[in-house]
Amino acid sequence: MTQDSQLPDLLPAAELSLCLSRAFLAPQAGVTLAEAQGPLLDDLRSLAETLPTLDTERLDALSRALAALTDSQQLILGYSRLFLTPPAPAPLNLGAYLDGGLMARSVPSMEALYLRHGLERDPTFLDLPDHLSLHLQWLAWVYSEAMEARETGTDATPALTDAATMLHDLTLPALAGVRRKVTQAARDEITLPWRLLIELTHDQLTHDLACLEAALPSLASRATPPPKRRNVNTVETFEASEAPRETLSCRSCGEAFESDPVMAEMRQRLSAAGVSADHLAVCPGCRDGQDGPTTLRPPGAGLKAWQ
Repeated sequence: MTQDSQLPDLLPAAELSLCLSRAFLAPQAGVTLAEAQGPLLDDLRSLAETLPTLDTERLDALSRALAALTDSQQLILGYSRLFLTPPAPAPLNLGAYLDGGLMARSVPSMEALYLRHGLERDPTFLDLPDHLSLHLQWLAWVYSEAMEARETGTDATPALTDAATMLHDLTLPALAGVRRKVTQAARDEITLPWRLLIELTHDQLTHDLACLEAALPSLASRATPPPKRRNVNTVETFEASEAPRETLSCRSCGEAFESDPVMAEMRQRLSAAGVSADHLAVCPGCRDGQDGPTTLRPPGAGLKAWQ
């Protein structure tokens, strides 16, 4: 169990994740240049006092990059040039960097972590479940869960462990690929704001992981994923886990069921960290039942960009 003195204040990081999540949904969310120059920058500046990644130099560079654009069409064209238009150099579907293709082996692992916290994709979300924006929304939700646990005096370790696992095993290895591709892409004015936002996202999530590992020292001993090119054979995925399967009793309905590879791996990791894995003992029927997940809409934090 984490001690309150070790638990970082994750609410500013949750708010930043929400800001960035909406930014990376620009075409779907209808983000305009005026919103990016106004509410988005205002939110980032308001968080700068608590988040060291939001230094003055970075915010000024982003402000200048946005000011250099003439209209919302240029903002979306820059987004499309980097992330959408085939052959886009840096798609935001993270599984492509982990597995070398879309909807591959890492995606069920991501969805299992979404569902573990009672979340699923909003039906109106038009992209795949490995989109960077969903990772950022999920992180905001789980960070908020951990803060709520601290306020109520309950154990925040399961939420912190899942957040660290997502960051270490999935989000950051893939985001390193996005960052590398973006760095190699054309250095024109209309893509510059998006290149700066990718850099900010990578740096902030790296900082988040360091804070989580400091709060959970047992996680810090894990091997760091190699920063070089990754392929299907070198990617760590839960689906390939050799963790022992267990026959468990569902804590919702009481029926016996066998753990799948994802659950087996997560239970083994929690056990190794000295953390109870009892909260994972929910059978597939109860996870998918009528009282199951809510849609992936993270808690608001009074951010202008989400109004």
